[in-house]
Amino acid sequence: MSCVLAYDLAKLFSPSKVRHKEALTMAKQDLIINILCTLGPTSLRREVIQRLEERQVSLFRINLSHTPLDRVEETVRIIQESASTPVCLDTEGAQVRTGTMAEGVVVNDRQHVRVVAEPIEGTGDCLTLTPPSVFESLQANNLIGLDFDGVVLLVLKVGKDFAETVVLNGGKIGSNKAVVIDPAPALPPLTEDDVAAVEIGRRMGIKHFALSFANTAADVALLRKYAGPEATIISKIESKLGVRNLDEILVETDEILIDRGDLSREVPLENIPFLQKAIIRKANIAKTPVNVATNLLESMIVNRKPTRAELNDIINTMLDGANGLVLAAETAIGNHPVGAVDMVRSMIERFRRSLDGDRIEDLIETGTSLLPSLHGCSPLERSPDAKKRKTPMAKVAEYPAIEVDIETAMDLEQIAHGVYSPLQGFMTQNELEGVLDNYQLPSGDAWTMPIILQGGSKEFAAFQPGQSVRLIDKRTGEATAILHVEDKYEIDLESVAKRWFGTTEKSHPGAARFMSRGGTLLGGAIEYLGPASIARSPYQLTPAQTRMVFDIKGWTRIVAFHTRNVPHMGHEHVIANACERSNADGILIHPVVGPKKAGDFSSEAILGAYEHLISSVFPNALLAAFSTYSRYCGPREAVFTALCRKNFGCTHFVLGRDHTGVGDFYGRDQNRELFDKLGDIGIEPVFFDTVYYSTKKGETVESSTEGGDDFKSISGTMIRDLLEKNQPVPTWCMREEIANWLLEMHSSGKSIFVDSQKA
Repeated sequence: MSCVLAYDLAKLFSPSKVRHKEALTMAKQDLIINILCTLGPTSLRREVIQRLEERQVSLFRINLSHTPLDRVEETVRIIQESASTPVCLDTEGAQVRTGTMAEGVVVNDRQHVRVVAEPIEGTGDCLTLTPPSVFESLQANNLIGLDFDGVVLLVLKVGKDFAETVVLNGGKIGSNKAVVIDPAPALPPLTEDDVAAVEIGRRMGIKHFALSFANTAADVALLRKYAGPEATIISKIESKLGVRNLDEILVETDEILIDRGDLSREVPLENIPFLQKAIIRKANIAKTPVNVATNLLESMIVNRKPTRAELNDIINTMLDGANGLVLAAETAIGNHPVGAVDMVRSMIERFRRSLDGDRIEDLIETGTSLLPSLHGCSPLERSPDAKKRKTPMAKVAEYPAIEVDIETAMDLEQIAHGVYSPLQGFMTQNELEGVLDNYQLPSGDAWTMPIILQGGSKEFAAFQPGQSVRLIDKRTGEATAILHVEDKYEIDLESVAKRWFGTTEKSHPGAARFMSRGGTLLGGAIEYLGPASIARSPYQLTPAQTRMVFDIKGWTRIVAFHTRNVPHMGHEHVIANACERSNADGILIHPVVGPKKAGDFSSEAILGAYEHLISSVFPNALLAAFSTYSRYCGPREAVFTALCRKNFGCTHFVLGRDHTGVGDFYGRDQNRELFDKLGDIGIEPVFFDTVYYSTKKGETVESSTEGGDDFKSISGTMIRDLLEKNQPVPTWCMREEIANWLLEMHSSGKSIFVDSQKA
């Protein structure tokens, strides 16, 4: 857990390039940076806790200064029932705080204020200070500071349980705010409530305890006495006395935590950055893990994105040698607790990558580090979207040409945009054989779908390896890419079809299409010239664009939903449950808009229907069109469509029993079996059984077997038949507003189905 960055403060003023290089060199030693996350009103909920755990938060912190003793057990239980991440109880410790205050209390300079031990609702005339023992050491001429940069009182007279004061600096006074007294009074390191809370924690299996205002090694030893010898003690350095006694504290404690907020109440604010470096340096030398808290992402309490200054602070804190970053108000009361953790995770990952050096080109092209890398690529490799044409157009015109159909033209675009990453072009024979026999490319990366340029022996007779060929989109006659031919080879159509589709039967649409084409293939990298001049859906986003949208939305866990049909209640069940099961931030609804069979729903009908569904049911959804075509090859296509969504930036992928299959060519469990065989491919499948409507329960349910009269099949064929006859669709089968919209579209003369001439 140690990250040794032995800064010498004298070197802080040496040239920055030398300092940075030295810091990075030392940072490579056993780098682990933890995230400590405080839970509070906005995050102390099962769904939020689970999402935070999935982001590998190291500790969930309960602040006992804001958690009444009678709520400690309940709070711990909520966390433990929601996650397995360890819990840390953070004591109140030796601190003075204001009591409960009336709303909006403001005091002015020279105003007299009485402070008392009795718990009352404070006003501008009289307020409570806790703990009551503070009055035992309070003296005339003491200064009392209420909250950071706030009200300052001068003590005029002290009684047994009260003091008379005058305001030296006016301002607002809030409830339960930290108080600084100068000179600092002697206070016990633990309150009675702290001791009771530690006992509750031990009984509930808690092993981590943070000691607020750790002023001496004896304070740490006292907490260890109550917490037990097996406990991990985190000593919070947040007072001058704690800094002065740092060496002895480092010997006694397991970890330290620099609380920059409370420390800055006793130390000038401009000294805090330098004091942080000095404390971290001492902790690194002592090999004691050191965490840093306060104002890391303060702006994210309200805003979805932090300030640039906050990000600089986090990076500099890691460069200083911190082992842990602590989020407090950002996750306890902030509007974006998960987003704040994601931002810290992203900065930690960027910091790790920077240890090997950053290129400016990488920094301006690489997207957020929390989304999966393009399949088969390192995190620093750029999207193919960034690649520009290299061959001059005058030279391109001299190349011989091949005309390609719509399916091949779509493959060209998806290769160019990185949807098929790591493919750089059409497969060579070595690549094809590896995919057919072993489900992998020569690089060892998992890949299941042949992406080939197929033609007849006469059609390709003039082409040989080493040549460059223009690829012409037959729809427009435009050259859209150059193929740099690396391989030309013959295949046995039946052998390939059997291994690809599992059949050579002409009743299989994918096998039939493949078998109808030639057995000569050209393989090699492509150079993309640009899309053909055809009308296309505005929803056709590239991986670079979806990743940009995910980043702007703050999504780092995204479920992808692949579909060829308009949404019915079965789809709604799958979408909602997939988001819940994966604790997703959002879902990419990604219908296929390529060539379809006669009778299929048109792309316009599918996209329009999903627009209606998203606007009324799934606000955390992004609708985009996937320009591809179905091969109907079952398990191979299930993995292939998942890998494509990984390249779009998704972390999870929905898979039904018959995903991308056709007829009864594939078994009900073959998809799951292939995913299990391939192992971790960088995107997690979310499997579903067949969804039915249960008449007994009055809702959709999943089942691997039909349930007799209780289960009604949610049939796309039935929906198509009803809509074609302009008949209403039952509400148990399709949402009423979607069915009505489709009926209106159909009755107005706009076809919602693909006819045989366009198929």
